[in-house]
Amino acid sequence: MKQKLEWVKTSDPLHPLRTKAEGKELRLRIGDFPEESMYTLLVDDQEVTEFDDWPKAWVRPR
Repeated sequence: MKQKLEWVKTSDPLHPLRTKAEGKELRLRIGDFPEESMYTLLVDDQEVTEFDDWPKAWVRPR
């Protein structure tokens, strides 16, 4: 995703980051790296993709 997204922290240890885009809820799940990908992106509870490198257009929470 090349769209700018600003992520916020959650209290859910399984899905610690979330945001909204185009009316959909996006969540990140942290994988057991290096055996699994670092992140899994879920859109409305559907797994969309796995990745290791944080996209440059995404803003991490402080």
